[in-house]
Amino acid sequence: ARHGRPWWHPFSVPGAIPIRRRSGLSPEQTHIEHVVAGGEGLPCVVTDATVGWRARELWSFEFFSREYGDDQLIANDKAPLRRGESTPMQTVRLPLREYVKYLTVRDHWLSQREHGTPFYGNSWTPFLTHEAMRDHVGRMSFVEDLVEEDGPLGVLSRKLTKVFFGPPATVTRLHHDTYSLHAWLSQVRGRKQFVLYPKSQAHLLHAGEGECAGECAGEGAGAGEGTCCDAAQSWFDPTAPDYRRFPRARQATPHVAVLEEGDTLFCPAGWFHYAIALSPSITLMRNFFNSANADRFVEGWNAAHSLQTQPQPQPQPRSQTETQSVPTYATPPREEKGGHRREGQAAHHQRRGACSRQQWRYGRCRGGGTSHNPSCESSLGL
Repeated sequence: ARHGRPWWHPFSVPGAIPIRRRSGLSPEQTHIEHVVAGGEGLPCVVTDATVGWRARELWSFEFFSREYGDDQLIANDKAPLRRGESTPMQTVRLPLREYVKYLTVRDHWLSQREHGTPFYGNSWTPFLTHEAMRDHVGRMSFVEDLVEEDGPLGVLSRKLTKVFFGPPATVTRLHHDTYSLHAWLSQVRGRKQFVLYPKSQAHLLHAGEGECAGECAGEGAGAGEGTCCDAAQSWFDPTAPDYRRFPRARQATPHVAVLEEGDTLFCPAGWFHYAIALSPSITLMRNFFNSANADRFVEGWNAAHSLQTQPQPQPQPRSQTETQSVPTYATPPREEKGGHRREGQAAHHQRRGACSRQQWRYGRCRGGGTSHNPSCESSLGL
């Protein structure tokens, strides 16, 4: 135990297939063998993707506290957000420096608010405000990434790149990333275990069948992002499988890896993934699209965009307990520059119209100009 929290051993996952460890991959190899393999991709762990990164020397909880301690951090005791569950997610907003104290000091006040699981700092986007941090990491050379760091999509690129950190036992529950985005996750400090399932096995994972799944009838797949009807999420826990509640999950095929420091996991678009920190952990995560999923990304964005122009149902009042536990900033606060997050958003979307792949590629989602387009980014919920 360190700082009063035990380190964890990897979980045994029945029927697990070890995720292949690779090195020396070219983008062409990755594309054939992992991005499009089998029609839905195949994850891999790349062992040499972060060689030479300054982050591997610099980054630590103490470094973050010293250099960026005034940043406001949002920490959750559950992730991703699931409305409608019996024990609502708790969210706190606090200076990064104070969160590091929570990670390193016994009997911190935030520890007293835990309900069985620690608070996870999984929403920090430091590259938006700290230009110098870009020198700490490099561009991934093993996979094609069309979200350029500079130019029209520069702000979007920074929003798609996040730092996750927290104590042992922080969990990211089983889900797949929205808008058909790929992801890579680089382990900078500590160890983390991942369990992945192919997107074709969503039905085996009972995706979209949460605690209130009976209320989802007629809503269709994907109804209610963040709710128990959300088809991007599965309530099945591969580390504590409940086959009575989720009987089809016995037939699902888990792909498992433990990331050590310096390892990078490539997660193809649509793959469900679950993660648990086995020790104090710092992970750099990036979502992105490339030639394999750019069209699906644009299609998904446009579909969500068209929904935003329709009249939205009025939210049901939440109980006092849930209102207190899931405050309005339960997800990272959206940027309001330019008014694109203020009232009248639906009308703004309707005027803007849908975006083509080329408009996304060159930052022209508003139908003109090449400056970065925050309206494109806001649709991602970032």
